[in-house]
Amino acid sequence: MIKSHHFSAILPVKNTVFNWQKRDFVEVLKKAADTAGLTVVGELAVAFQPQGVSAVILLLESHVALHFWPEESKITIDIHICDYENDNLAKARFLTEILTQEISSIEYLNSWHYLFIDRE
Repeated sequence: MIKSHHFSAILPVKNTVFNWQKRDFVEVLKKAADTAGLTVVGELAVAFQPQGVSAVILLLESHVALHFWPEESKITIDIHICDYENDNLAKARFLTEILTQEISSIEYLNSWHYLFIDRE
């Protein structure tokens, strides 16, 4: 049986994000995942020319991916967390809260779209 939680958002960024290097994006993702109680097993980041960064962390529970669009002052984030051995919805929601606070100054609740997948 597959049960998973998918959260996605397009967030306006704080001014400090414009100073981040690709490594900073990975570190923010890793720290947020760890704080939410998720297990990081891999990472990758790419800086694009002339601008933009994509970063992904692989989790024991699935993955988190983001892309920074500096020309739009926005970041897109996709979080996919599976319920393989535990119900991880609370961890996934906590992760959205942490990332919103780290990256953006907008109100949390109206920022994220949620999809629950439950297949046998």
